[in-house]
Amino acid sequence: MQAVGAQGALVSVESIEEELTLLVRRAQKVHLRGGPTEHVVERAAYGILAWLHDTGPLRPGALAAHFHLDASTISRQVASLEQAGLITREPDAEDRRACRLRLTEHGRTVLTATRAERRGVVRELLQSWSPEDLANFAFLLAAFNAGLDDHLSPNPNSREESQP
Repeated sequence: MQAVGAQGALVSVESIEEELTLLVRRAQKVHLRGGPTEHVVERAAYGILAWLHDTGPLRPGALAAHFHLDASTISRQVASLEQAGLITREPDAEDRRACRLRLTEHGRTVLTATRAERRGVVRELLQSWSPEDLANFAFLLAAFNAGLDDHLSPNPNSREESQP
């Protein structure tokens, strides 16, 4: 990569913002178009199912914190997933007053099929890329997402400063 001056960096940031806007719109269209699975998983539901699969059972509050959402939003999404038979509540072994959410077998099956479809689309779109470009893109996208996650996370120092 070549070094760019301040003007070049500004143009790059503007271009990235525009491309991200297009990406989000187009990704939503791909989602709305659906696929061959019989159970269409909404974008928010997919994230919850995938996170529960990858991390194991979690309390609803931990789920809300991970997705930077308030408890009422997660509660509505969880209720919908429970009603669809994709997740279930189980007692929390550490605190019997609390519960943990986990995937059901049906949820695992639906997630596996949805992941395969989504990854198939990504694989198709990136089939002409070199292994080096794929590795660089994966690295940079992960770094961008980590930065976004940090940006969305409450700053513990700002909370301490704002308290009397």
